[in-house]
Amino acid sequence: MLARESNAWSAEPTSTSQKDGREKDESGIVAVIPAYNEERFIGSVVLETLPMVDGVVVVDDGSSDRTARLARAAGADVICLSQNQGKGAALNHGFRRALSRNPRAVVILDADAQHDPEELPIMVEPILNDDADVVIGSRFLGTKNRIPRYRQLGQSLLTKATNVASGVFVTDSQSGYRAFSPAALRQLNFDSLGLQVESEMQFLIKRSNLRVVEVPIHVHYLDKAKRNPIRHGVQILDLLLGLVARRRPLLFFSTPGLLLVLMGVLLGSTVIQTLARTQVLPVGTALVTTMFVISGILLGITGVILHSFDHLVTHLRSEFRVSPLSDEPLDS
Repeated sequence: MLARESNAWSAEPTSTSQKDGREKDESGIVAVIPAYNEERFIGSVVLETLPMVDGVVVVDDGSSDRTARLARAAGADVICLSQNQGKGAALNHGFRRALSRNPRAVVILDADAQHDPEELPIMVEPILNDDADVVIGSRFLGTKNRIPRYRQLGQSLLTKATNVASGVFVTDSQSGYRAFSPAALRQLNFDSLGLQVESEMQFLIKRSNLRVVEVPIHVHYLDKAKRNPIRHGVQILDLLLGLVARRRPLLFFSTPGLLLVLMGVLLGSTVIQTLARTQVLPVGTALVTTMFVISGILLGITGVILHSFDHLVTHLRSEFRVSPLSDEPLDS
């Protein structure tokens, strides 16, 4: 395990805000911190993170407070978005800036001080050792964190739903403390621009066959929740349904279609048996049978078509790698 007091793996932090004006062509570890109205914590988060990495990139997601000013004063390279675009969009911008530094690993952590920068070495160790492409810091893996029970219940349900839907099984699907190899970042362009980005990430991990490792982390909730947990959970479940429909259409459409056809066949057998026995056609059952079979066939065909289309889009993206956000915002 990498010890914090040893900086053998990390060079001096650099940022566009440093007074000496030095630029660095290569970096070891780069931290990306998306932030929206986090003036209360962002300065201390940057100051605590800088000794652990070679550079900190803060993406100010259209904040109306002093987030950008304080992050820059603390030594971060700050990207300012003109308006609030959501966490996914902020990460897209931050990842591009981090990749421009040719890092060995990139870490993301939240701006509200819930993640401990001292645990950053254990986050990047599997990346540096080439044991993983993505490392997820898990709040539920062999550690005891003081997490409110309603959060534990909600996170457990969301993790199970995300695991089943994506086909990637982890213990903490909503963790915002993660590390990536540069190769992995080039596969991760987020369409979900809001806070549901962690769930979408599992679908992208599955599609790109990336190696995932989880490490235990500690969290500290110093501020009250910024969003209604029920509303947030519903938003993520809504996103999951959309992601399953787009990313796994065979599961979403063809599997229910097959079940409908099987139910139609079973009902059809009873229709035939009744007709043979009584010489009377059970019209109602026959109509339901026909509806089940036709609906099942249509759903099955839809799933196959969308599955083929998804593979085509994936192939085209690999041939012509284009980020969903093509214009890099100017620093301010």
